Amino acid sequence: MKKRKSFGVKLWLWFVLFSAVIFLVLWLLQTVFLQSFYNDMAIRGAEKAAEKMAEHSSSADFYDMIDETAAENSLLVFVTDAGGTILYSADEYKRLYGEDEPDEHRNENPYFAADKVLNWEKGALRNLPYSYESLIAKLRESGSDSAGFVTEDNMAYVTGKILDSGNILYISMPLGTVGGTVRILRLQLVWVSVLSLILGFVLAWAISRRFEKPIEKIADSAREIAGGNFHPELPTGFCAELDELADTLGETALSLEKAQNAQREFLANVSHDLRTPLTMIKGYAEMVREISWSDTKKREKDLDVITREADRLTALVNEILDFSAMQSNREPQEYGVIDLSRAIREVIGQFSPFCEQNGFVIETEITDGITVSADEVQIKRVVYNFIDNAVNHTDESKKIKVSLTAADGFARFEVTDYGKGITDEDLPYIWDRYYTARNRKNKAVVSGLGLSIAKEILTAHRAKFGVDNRNNCTFWFELPIASDLLFDKKDCFFP
Repeated sequence: MKKRKSFGVKLWLWFVLFSAVIFLVLWLLQTVFLQSFYNDMAIRGAEKAAEKMAEHSSSADFYDMIDETAAENSLLVFVTDAGGTILYSADEYKRLYGEDEPDEHRNENPYFAADKVLNWEKGALRNLPYSYESLIAKLRESGSDSAGFVTEDNMAYVTGKILDSGNILYISMPLGTVGGTVRILRLQLVWVSVLSLILGFVLAWAISRRFEKPIEKIADSAREIAGGNFHPELPTGFCAELDELADTLGETALSLEKAQNAQREFLANVSHDLRTPLTMIKGYAEMVREISWSDTKKREKDLDVITREADRLTALVNEILDFSAMQSNREPQEYGVIDLSRAIREVIGQFSPFCEQNGFVIETEITDGITVSADEVQIKRVVYNFIDNAVNHTDESKKIKVSLTAADGFARFEVTDYGKGITDEDLPYIWDRYYTARNRKNKAVVSGLGLSIAKEILTAHRAKFGVDNRNNCTFWFELPIASDLLFDKKDCFFP
């Protein structure tokens, strides 16, 4: 079988992969797509600047706004009349000269050469660019008051508008200046990527180890539980999910411990209870062979003891096998409409010899003619187990009460004993297999499976059942009355 990678290794690999993807995206954005992003932003910026200038073309601060916008957005701006004569120009460097230029240097400043005609025809200090003619042609072709295009060498974006005054607004935004920036970013990204990947490898390893340690501890604790240590030290405090896993593992360990203790107690009880009838069977058999074989009366009495003890032993073994069959779903349920009143009286009749011999009294309060849809054999077993449980736990009066009533469409069966009741310590476990309460009166063979078998049967019948321990101890179950019932196995009732 192929060995799988540990949680820490997988976490480390995923973290490294995540870092690599992040840097790949960063490289693509900062190098391959930077020019495209820059061009899109530059074009939108130039268009917005043209709109803004056109809106303020009639205001007194029109030229000041041109200077400010050109400086902030690296624009080359010209305002010309319809014939191409430059009325005003500005670019990002204009403010370097200052507004209070000394008079002796004003003629050296092309932005203040008001006495000169600056246009491309006369070759003055600031000429109109060649793309000016292209803009004029675009404006004429479009038939609108605005136009825009990228120059043939892809180095600039030119846009322009016809102002309300009839003058021409020319704006140029450079597009090729990002090339040097890309080279700088590429070199910078090499160093950043190398250093960041090294740091990412180290950080990924540290994080994976941090997550791996508590998981390894939980795995070690699980192995300890499998080895029989049901109280291992479980790590907590790292994160909510692992704390919940640790708590669940702890609860599982306690459940396993309880089950193991119950099985050990069961084996001890059954071993003791099996040993008693086996010893008696062997002893009386030897007695018959060696002593009472010729004495007919004595022999029959000893053989009766052997038969009774064999029956007790058989009943105990059958009870264990029945419970195993139920839990394996091998025992079918044969549902039909049964007379529950009659079935309960038949079960009570089975206890008559025992009651006469041992002085027990079963008081009955059974309503006649109550029918339910159920498996008669299995329901009789539940009734028998409830009554048998009451016999084992009633007080010195040796009285128990059995009742069957009908109300609200349900048949309710109850068995009440008059013993000390179920202790708070025993109450949560009375339906568990192999569990026997400590205060039972009858010391006959008790496997601890009677109530567990009853629970399995009643659950299969979708019956309501439980125990009332407020005054005397009363075990009960309810089934829908057949005359009021459209029986559906999907309807399920739990205690």
